[in-house]
Amino acid sequence: MRHGFTLVEILVVMAIISILTALSLPAIVKARAKAASVKTRAVITALEAALSMYEHDCGDYPPGDGSGSKVLVEALQGPLTNPEWDGPYMRFKGEDTDSSGEVMDTWKNPLFYTYPQSAHTNTPYTIVSSGPDGIPGTQDDIPNW
Repeated sequence: MRHGFTLVEILVVMAIISILTALSLPAIVKARAKAASVKTRAVITALEAALSMYEHDCGDYPPGDGSGSKVLVEALQGPLTNPEWDGPYMRFKGEDTDSSGEVMDTWKNPLFYTYPQSAHTNTPYTIVSSGPDGIPGTQDDIPNW
């Protein structure tokens, strides 16, 4: 007598595995999207901490017009000729910035830094990611306020 699995048994196991995979796939996609948002929030929080140290040493935040975040890389990583500057306050890796020097979010879109700003009273500056859709000013934006 031979011992082994029949074709029907193998097909049943494959069907069960397929069903379990199909049921778990949406949860995995949702978890990846949440992880990307959390990572972008962590980048913004790290920039806030570095800006706080910069402001403590230099007396003010670096000016930013909201067009990008290249000024943050220059001000926080340095070197600057300002004698009050005691950085670097943050080091940026190659994957953190694009070829033009803008800080990138998880979806490889630039962050937008504005200082001074008056739209939000709880922070002197704004740092905004345009979120997964890459379009600024939409519901999925990730701001620091």
